[in-house]
Amino acid sequence: MKSAQVYGLMEHLRNIIDRLENAYPERWEWKERDPFKILIVTIISQRTNWKNVDAAVQRLESEVGISPETLASTDVGKIAECIRVAGLYNEKSEKIKKIAQVVLEEYGGDLSKIISMPLDEARRELLKLPGIGPKTADVVLLFGARKPVFPVDTHITRISKRLGIVRENADYEEIRRVWEDALPPEKYAIAHILLIIHGRRVCKSQKPNCQECVIKEYCEYYKRKEGSR
Repeated sequence: MKSAQVYGLMEHLRNIIDRLENAYPERWEWKERDPFKILIVTIISQRTNWKNVDAAVQRLESEVGISPETLASTDVGKIAECIRVAGLYNEKSEKIKKIAQVVLEEYGGDLSKIISMPLDEARRELLKLPGIGPKTADVVLLFGARKPVFPVDTHITRISKRLGIVRENADYEEIRRVWEDALPPEKYAIAHILLIIHGRRVCKSQKPNCQECVIKEYCEYYKRKEGSR
């Protein structure tokens, strides 16, 4: 049986997502449904913006093709050249080629064998892929398989800690569980996207624009900041 405190937190976080949904009526969304392509795009998207991701993905798709077969057989230097605009291209290209080889050799080039497994089992299998962490695995499971899991990136981590809904030293799993417990599964995808948009536009790592924030009344960081003036 859930306590009043837990119900209060659930309402708190649902109100936050409602506010963000109203604040960002025009937003990007995952249109891709191929789990392998989602996996590769997520790797390319690390530590860069979506404009650069789109450019890198389009070039990789047109010049190489985003499939286990094409990427596994392509020189890593060519992959790096295609995704250069997204930054960290040497590291990302090595990871992409290794993953393509493993998916081809161990899963016959078909990730559907993994994502059709029960959630926890599928997550464990994805985490076995070289260089794949919890966030990337959860993005594939949520957007490529509609599994009820909430991916947590750096923006969501920062916002969660500033809101005060988790401890300052909370790890990935703790933050993930708080959002999963608070929101209905059908809201996981939109909430994930909204929090990332808010983190990029307003709740930035350096110099957050608190005065423009639509959820500042829920934010412990903002309250401390205002109280210190």
